[in-house]
Amino acid sequence: MGRRFASLLVPGLAMLLAVGACRRASEGASEQAGRKRLVFKYQPLWGAPEPFHELLARFERENPGVELVTEALPNSSDLAHQFFLTSLEGGANDFDVLVADVVWVPEFARAGWIADLSEYFPPERLRADFFPGPVEAVVVEGRTYAVPWYLDVGILYYRTDLVPRAPRTYEELQRFAREAMAKSPGVQGYVWQGRQYEGLSCNVYEALWGHGGEALAEGGRVLLDTEPAREALAYLRGLVASGVSPETVTGFSEEEARRVFQEGRAVFMRNWPYAWSEAQKPDSPIRGKVGIAPLPTKSGEPGWGTLGGWQLAVNAHVSPERRRLAAKLIAHLTSPEANLVLALNYARNPPRPSVYDDPRLRAGDPFIANLKEMVERARPRPVTPYYNLISDVLQSEFSAAVAGLRTPEEALKRAQKQVDHLTGEGE
Repeated sequence: MGRRFASLLVPGLAMLLAVGACRRASEGASEQAGRKRLVFKYQPLWGAPEPFHELLARFERENPGVELVTEALPNSSDLAHQFFLTSLEGGANDFDVLVADVVWVPEFARAGWIADLSEYFPPERLRADFFPGPVEAVVVEGRTYAVPWYLDVGILYYRTDLVPRAPRTYEELQRFAREAMAKSPGVQGYVWQGRQYEGLSCNVYEALWGHGGEALAEGGRVLLDTEPAREALAYLRGLVASGVSPETVTGFSEEEARRVFQEGRAVFMRNWPYAWSEAQKPDSPIRGKVGIAPLPTKSGEPGWGTLGGWQLAVNAHVSPERRRLAAKLIAHLTSPEANLVLALNYARNPPRPSVYDDPRLRAGDPFIANLKEMVERARPRPVTPYYNLISDVLQSEFSAAVAGLRTPEEALKRAQKQVDHLTGEGE
């Protein structure tokens, strides 16, 4: 039985395309030897490779005659997206299973690039087995086009030595921040991702949901020029204007915010779960002084963090036989046991609620186990095939409002008009 777990960390798109050309030359030999080749393209997991390789080896053992080939994409989401745009639009069929960012699935499904997997993963079964947010991101017009693999969610970090508890409302967050800043000169209040990029959109949607808003209308129109959206942008702008957040936050991505918080120079931080392990390192000034909580809201109910993460899909250009094998591989890699392997060895958050209650996860990584409430409330950005087309508009207008260059009203009217034009709603 052949096995080639070649994790190829290539530097760019041209190299990725060259890899496919080289592999096609060797496919004939495998087929003549009676083995079915199954090619899986994924983003690096980072960490010891052995647990992941054993997960793949188990699939080969359970499926004799299958030769599984793995290829790691560049870590850049933009590069990976560009690779798939180029290859799938060109009809490439030299890979079978691919990872898709949470915002790519509707786009790829509408283009006919990824296969309808409803036969293997009916939407009702996904809804029974996975959290609501990830299912909403992969079920398009009632059909399943991908299966959640692992996910991310926006959460609130806070200094347990500087505030009495996690704030539940926006008013409490600002009050707690000001009180802590008054007692600890030089400490900033709240750091988050305010730079003009996708991270800002995540923060804005979290604030929009926290003010009672929705991302989409019932008919699928992207909602922007609404009262909750105006309140959300006014709130974020107000954090900067009032000094609760430093003016420099308008240039922050995840890492800038993390560094300020980890150096002990901020009371609160919005970030992804990865920042927890950094904060707990032996040399971290805030080790043992950090708590996590759902994001606050206007009303005080637990907030909704933006859903991030990766899904597994099947290349629509491959043969029915390869599609069937690809679906079997996806079922294997998204099983509860595989979720547990990725959580314990690579700190990847499971998309299945049941895994959070597994005693092995509670003992091996209590931090991930404690994310269940926040993951359960994770929401995707607008589930629309046009998201990658409209994201530049959102980032530009959101940034202008947060930086004070436009009022929230002006920015949202401009954004709504441009987005309606791009999606055909204005026609």
